[in-house]
Amino acid sequence: MKKQVYTLFSVLLVALVLTNCATEDPLIAPIKKGISSQNYDAAINAADSAIATQPDNPNGYYYKGLTQSIIAENTEDVSSRKPYYADMYKNLVKARELYALEEKPADEAGQINNIIMGAWSNEHNASIPYINNDSVMASVENPFEIAESHLLNAITANPDSSISYEILGRVYYRDGKYAEAIKVLHKSIEIDDPGSAPQYDLISTSYLQLKDYEGAVKVLEEGLELYPDTVYLVQKIADAYFQTGRTEQAMDVMNKLVQSDPDNAQYRLVIGSQIYQQVLNLNDSLAIGVDSLYQLLGKSSKKAEFEKIEKSLKPLENEIERLSNLAITELVKSAELNDDNVSTFNLLGVIYQNKAAALFDKRNLTLDNDKADEFDAQAKEILKKAMVNYERAAELDPENTKYWETLSRVYTLLDMQDKAQEAFDKAGL
Repeated sequence: MKKQVYTLFSVLLVALVLTNCATEDPLIAPIKKGISSQNYDAAINAADSAIATQPDNPNGYYYKGLTQSIIAENTEDVSSRKPYYADMYKNLVKARELYALEEKPADEAGQINNIIMGAWSNEHNASIPYINNDSVMASVENPFEIAESHLLNAITANPDSSISYEILGRVYYRDGKYAEAIKVLHKSIEIDDPGSAPQYDLISTSYLQLKDYEGAVKVLEEGLELYPDTVYLVQKIADAYFQTGRTEQAMDVMNKLVQSDPDNAQYRLVIGSQIYQQVLNLNDSLAIGVDSLYQLLGKSSKKAEFEKIEKSLKPLENEIERLSNLAITELVKSAELNDDNVSTFNLLGVIYQNKAAALFDKRNLTLDNDKADEFDAQAKEILKKAMVNYERAAELDPENTKYWETLSRVYTLLDMQDKAQEAFDKAGL
């Protein structure tokens, strides 16, 4: 346990020990001697002896805690310090309880908080460079793990530090340890009582990363009770409601947000985006059914099965159509309020393009030529709407090759070959 070089904090602690010798207690003197000579094993043994002899004497616990704080601080391996801090805190808390029973506590009683806070601040502050200093982070293999070890030490030394729990939660999140982030962030909120809106936001985001939508809903509902007008919490709970199939609740939440500021284009964009996310989820299910229809197409022996699947897909198609139209309504309004947001126009282009694709599938899945022509005409009319919105997106962000690549495909489907080639060239294809 010996280490010959003290840190600044250790030097100050030892100085306090050596100067506090007015009335020397024979049980405590060996502990002080062990500390001053850096013989920490001897100091711990002497402290244990003092505690066994006088279990109600706070000085034995105090000096054992002090010794453990010095050992922890001078332990080179960061992750190995935690048990020393745990014992330090336990003994110092016990000493504080016993000092509180004395009519005139010893001077040591006034140093307990300094020891705890000194250990906490050393570890907490040591974590910061491994979180936000690029050069320090680049100098080690696993900077987040080092930061986590320091912060675990900090909350072990001072379990009442909500800020260390919160930062540890943020580091866990950045490190992809979402379950761990949730646990320590809940502890941070418990200490703060109440927590802040950003704390609830990060916990909910961690739940969403784990696809635990019910967990996200619960914590977001708690957060919104405290911060009902916080836009990003409203957006998150709407997403969680959508993910758990509570579409009406999601829409109620988003509509209240819009009602609070009906001319806010961003709110409309968020609503449209959230609604269309549900369409994309439903599209995955629809695609499976459509693939089955393609496999059965033209097989006379499978006609009944084809018609059965086709009929079963109708409710799904209707819901997709309903939600798509709701999303378009919100996005068109958003575009009217702000015609410079590229995301709005790109998403409108995507929605119209997917609506057209569904009609092209219907065209390809029918053996009736007249119906096929009808579906083809409808698809191309909708595809023109996709084209207009993609063109606006490309106008707003002409360096984005994705828009030009998409436009080249749309132009090709609309038999606009010159424009298709021009877009193809701009996409660098």
